[in-house]
Amino acid sequence: MEGTAIDIPLTWLDGAIIVLYLLAMIAVGFFFRKKQNSFEDYFLASKGLTLPLMIGTLVSTFYGLDTLFGTSEIGFFEGVTGFFAYALPYTALYLLMAFLAPRFRRLEGNTFSDEIGKRYGKFARAISACSSFFYAINTMEMMGMGFIFTMLFKIPFWLGVLLAAAIVVIYTYTGGLWAVAVTDMFQFTIMAFSLGLALIFCWRDLGGYHGIYGGLAAYLGDDPWYYFSPSGGYLTAGVIASYALTSLAVLCEPAFLQRIYASRSPRVARRALLISTPIWTAYEFACCMLGLAAVAAVGLGLIGEPHANQALIALAARYLPPGLIGLFLAGVLAAAMSTADSYFLVSSGNLVYDLYRPLCKPDLPSDRLVSYTRRAVVISAAVSLALSFYFERIMGVWVFQASILINTVLIPFYAAVFLKNTKLTRLSGSLAAATGFFGTIIYYLLITTAGHFSEEWDTMILPISLCGRSVELWQEYGIFLIPPFVLLAFLIGQLCGKNETPLPGEVL
Repeated sequence: MEGTAIDIPLTWLDGAIIVLYLLAMIAVGFFFRKKQNSFEDYFLASKGLTLPLMIGTLVSTFYGLDTLFGTSEIGFFEGVTGFFAYALPYTALYLLMAFLAPRFRRLEGNTFSDEIGKRYGKFARAISACSSFFYAINTMEMMGMGFIFTMLFKIPFWLGVLLAAAIVVIYTYTGGLWAVAVTDMFQFTIMAFSLGLALIFCWRDLGGYHGIYGGLAAYLGDDPWYYFSPSGGYLTAGVIASYALTSLAVLCEPAFLQRIYASRSPRVARRALLISTPIWTAYEFACCMLGLAAVAAVGLGLIGEPHANQALIALAARYLPPGLIGLFLAGVLAAAMSTADSYFLVSSGNLVYDLYRPLCKPDLPSDRLVSYTRRAVVISAAVSLALSFYFERIMGVWVFQASILINTVLIPFYAAVFLKNTKLTRLSGSLAAATGFFGTIIYYLLITTAGHFSEEWDTMILPISLCGRSVELWQEYGIFLIPPFVLLAFLIGQLCGKNETPLPGEVL
């Protein structure tokens, strides 16, 4: 069902807060531009992030619009499943990453493609960098900011997306990781404060649990029990497993690893992750409950029915007073921009540092490396815009991006890092990376071109006949159907490849 348009009653104070926020972010970016004399300064903040800066940038970067709109979208459709099936697995992986972080911090490289290139050669390095690029492009952030600008300025969605891309490109081009880390501290504070107030206000106004349960029953015309069931209602086990498995992206998340590489020491990296984890968990829970509360508000006739991924905005518009709604929208933009600048930085680094330099210009000087990396931000933005018009659901984007990263990188990267005393062949890493990367792309192209969109399940589905039985392939299933083939390709490469280590000059 198409959602109704959301009317956001902005005062001059709200507008002033939003404009001042955007101008301040751009100003900070220009300020830190003068402090970037090398690629390490620009991309890794001179490897000098302290504990407070690490906590701020970790929390803010991973409070992206996939959390705000994606988790609230699942909460709108499925209730607390958005927390138990999607958020809690991330909590477990964050804790695991905290204990792995010191090991990664001691690596000499700047990206995971560095490590993959050292063990498997140029081809595996290039494929892993391409997967990181597709993962790190800001499709979700562009879609989310496009929604916001559409609602604020009453412009078409495509124009809102273009406006969002222009702002993020300017900020990212001038910023660098120092600017990102400093502004992330303020962005997190704004977002957490405004989101918490929105949840408190709407939960109280809706009458707490009993009032929300009644609103859900009125909306569904039936018992809304499954909104409070961790296993969900009409979601299949396969889709729940797919959402949970996206958390594996944490283990090879390029922006995550970038922060770890940029930390002042291995101890700082571990402590920052341990402190950030409960904050992430609380934030995910709040987003999920706001999505659930939005359905109840629709059922009680307090708001019109929004599109699912705009439910959080609809509640904020209904319950936050003038001034706070401007702060909330500035916080939403903060969540988008703090994630967008980080991932544009990562994706542009993939193009120049991980692909262009080792393959075409191994002797590229540091100042040119920084200059080219800034220019590559524009390429990242163009690809991001194209994908933002290709996908309709934010969670559909996220599952695709998580799938291509996990399927391509996880097995060869962890083998390279943790099997230091094992002779790994170039063929093993190359076959595994290629199988994961191209297999994921082919799977999604097949589902989205030969399949059909199911209004009932709100996803793309391809029915096939297998051994005389009818089977439905959902677009989300690629995240667990492809990894077994990746593992098989890795093992075949180990058996058939030569035990050789690439020369440092070949890949660095």
